[in-house]
Amino acid sequence: MSIFEVIQKKKDDKNIVWRYPKRNFNTGSKLIVNESEEALFFRDGESLDLFGPGKYTLSTNNIPLLKRLINIPTGGKSPFTCEVYFIDKTVQQMKWGTPSKLEFLEPLYHFPISIGACGEIRFQIEDSRKLIVKLVGISKNFDSTNVDDFFASQILVKVKSYLTNIIKDEAISIFEIDSKLDKISDELKELLEKEFLDYGIKIEKFFLTNIAKPEDNKQYLQFKELYFKQGVALAHAEIDKQLSIVEAEEEAIRTQKEAEAMAYKRKTEGYTYGEEKGFEIGKEIAKNEAVGQFTNIGVGLGVMSSTSSAIGEKMSKQVAGAFMKTGNICSNCGTENQSGMNFCKKCGNTLLSQTIFCNYCGAKIESDALFCSKCGKKVQS
Repeated sequence: MSIFEVIQKKKDDKNIVWRYPKRNFNTGSKLIVNESEEALFFRDGESLDLFGPGKYTLSTNNIPLLKRLINIPTGGKSPFTCEVYFIDKTVQQMKWGTPSKLEFLEPLYHFPISIGACGEIRFQIEDSRKLIVKLVGISKNFDSTNVDDFFASQILVKVKSYLTNIIKDEAISIFEIDSKLDKISDELKELLEKEFLDYGIKIEKFFLTNIAKPEDNKQYLQFKELYFKQGVALAHAEIDKQLSIVEAEEEAIRTQKEAEAMAYKRKTEGYTYGEEKGFEIGKEIAKNEAVGQFTNIGVGLGVMSSTSSAIGEKMSKQVAGAFMKTGNICSNCGTENQSGMNFCKKCGNTLLSQTIFCNYCGAKIESDALFCSKCGKKVQS
């Protein structure tokens, strides 16, 4: 039986779990455990004594579990046989990728599709005993290669199953999946954590960084074009809707400003909205060229009077002034002659007097009258 004095992991070894190549030791052997490592003694499928960073001289005092299992006698250099595993406790980083395609039914358009996925995982060994017991139970020929294969296979198997379930359950379209990688990564991490804790492994971070789509598949490309056309149409519709809202808001603001400006103008010029409307009615009446149709004039003046006494008076003067003509009326033929004429331009009859009309009510007034005989208003020269 060989006797080894120093048990230590190689400094250049990068394995997460490394088994010391020899199995025969004695109680005088030296054990050296580097920083961020643990050393576990293992025999017959049972995890025994665990050592943290430091230097140890193995004795029956610091390997009590091993001593009890194989009944190592006290005193002297007693030989014993076991396996020693060194476990790296630092945070590990590993890239992963699916070697085969993930096949599922696209949830938006319901066509079969195959995709690939890749990413990165960061983890740490939290329970060395649990890890070694689980891993050794999986592989009888356990070495560092088996550990790497275990991590790769476990990640890929779980990711393939969980990823397709997430896409299906949440109806994530293949054309939207890139925008949801962070959300999917968090969900995958949560699902994987439960699985890996059974192996004493704590997942720190899990990233799904890329989904490989079948860009050479004609059916996929057809649906991709359809999806983006629909997206463009919806975007245009939303822009048109927003523009309509903006235009309506601008029109409302413009109308309000115009109303405020008109209200300020009325206040400054001293009239009301009702008086303004009466003024507009008067202007329409003034356009009537039927001179002498005093019935119409009377109706117009009545409307203005009912609108407002102040505006009625103002408009009566304007309307009457617009319709009343002043001149000499021939008593023989009724022809109207210009003021100052002595003889009728049509029949030559002598014009004895000058006839004028009231500026307020339109009634005929003798030339020498000072007041209108109908409305009593003073005759304006």
